[in-house]
Amino acid sequence: MTSKMTSTWGLAALALAWVQPATAQPVNAGQQFYQKVCAKCHEAGIGPVITGRGLPEITYITIARNGNRAMPAFRVTDIDDATLQQLAAYLASTPVKNP
Repeated sequence: MTSKMTSTWGLAALALAWVQPATAQPVNAGQQFYQKVCAKCHEAGIGPVITGRGLPEITYITIARNGNRAMPAFRVTDIDDATLQQLAAYLASTPVKNP
């Protein structure tokens, strides 16, 4: 193979490695924050379950910024406004769980 063909095939393979299936949703910064920070308490039985609650985004934003009982308030230096908005949108969109 020529150097140009090898380069073309290499680029094609690299492009295919980055392609995700059409059904896969990209994970945004809010979801990543949930997985890295929130889930440590809210999926471990320390804090209440916050997914599937059917709460509006503003509820999550208000509690995150002001705290609630044992949950600390998260400052802008802990989670920026854009990431907090994405987090709230993610949590508000999780399917409501029936008891």
